[in-house]
Amino acid sequence: MRKLTRATSFQLFAVALAWVAPSGHASAEADLCTPVAQLMSDFAAQELFYRDPETGTWAPVPDSGLSLSGREVQLIYVAREFFQEDPRSGAIVVKTGRKIDTSEKDPEPVRKQIKLDRAKQAEFDSCRRAREPSSFQGPVSALEYDRYHDYGYDAADNEDGRSLTQFHTKYVSRSGRCDATTDSTTFDAPLRWDWRSNRSQFSFDPSVVSGGFHSQIMAGLNVVGAAAVGSVGLADQRVEIIKYRTNAQKMACIALRVKPTGKNFFIRVNDLEGAPKGGRLIRADELSRQLTR
Repeated sequence: MRKLTRATSFQLFAVALAWVAPSGHASAEADLCTPVAQLMSDFAAQELFYRDPETGTWAPVPDSGLSLSGREVQLIYVAREFFQEDPRSGAIVVKTGRKIDTSEKDPEPVRKQIKLDRAKQAEFDSCRRAREPSSFQGPVSALEYDRYHDYGYDAADNEDGRSLTQFHTKYVSRSGRCDATTDSTTFDAPLRWDWRSNRSQFSFDPSVVSGGFHSQIMAGLNVVGAAAVGSVGLADQRVEIIKYRTNAQKMACIALRVKPTGKNFFIRVNDLEGAPKGGRLIRADELSRQLTR
């Protein structure tokens, strides 16, 4: 997200259609917002809804989270636009995983794998870089993932580094420009001391998501705590990039299917172009919800 000219704020309603299955493949789903239309807030920039496996009814995922079983759950993520009059495009980052139980051993970051998934979305290919694959699925070590997204290091010249390079992509931003999901700048940093960037939104460390990269200098000096990585204490991590576009009613609804892999399973969503309602255009916070206990 970069600095943009602020447009008049409307409170309208719109739909962007994308269903993302566990395989990462997306397909159009008609009237995707219909099941949750009556549940939406007029003031929230982003919301998450789930389909109760027992009753089949839709409801908001509360801030306190859920206590679902291990079966697959259907979710709908809703992004609302408050600043721009015309339809816009964007991209979200969907991160899932679970906190490791005290009885489990946490593998070393170099041995831990994170699954990366970017489905083919041909309708958004206008910004695709030369040699960039139309889709990507593959693993990357937690060590390389966290160095890249927590500290801002360049991608390594190895298989992990190439996986990160192929996973990341360009997308049409709210300005109509092609922005990269790896952007290390943010529009409000110079004036508001907000160092969050597109790349930092991929981090599993909430402090990096909310405050920007950790210090490479402190990590290099091996200062106690400075080299900690966001994937420590986590397992079954998976990251997706999903592009979207709102329509004239200024809302994007993106459906997700997620299968919790154990206790303390979570989902975190970061809208790279999202902005909460208010007088200033500023990056939206991460939406984080617990799905199992």
